[in-house]
Amino acid sequence: MCRRVQCPTCKRPTFAGCGAHIEQVLGDVPAAERCRCRETAQDGKADPAGGGGGWLRQLFGR
Repeated sequence: MCRRVQCPTCKRPTFAGCGAHIEQVLGDVPAAERCRCRETAQDGKADPAGGGGGWLRQLFGR
């Protein structure tokens, strides 16, 4: 389950968790006011799932 957190970089609302519940936790935050750091991180490569990687991605390096 996802939860709302504050981005440590831009201080805007974002999420932590699996990424399947983003709209449930950020539904009251307009898209323009949400953190976009994940979308612009890693030389402009966006993660379409919005996931930070999780432990499986870290384990397998994908």
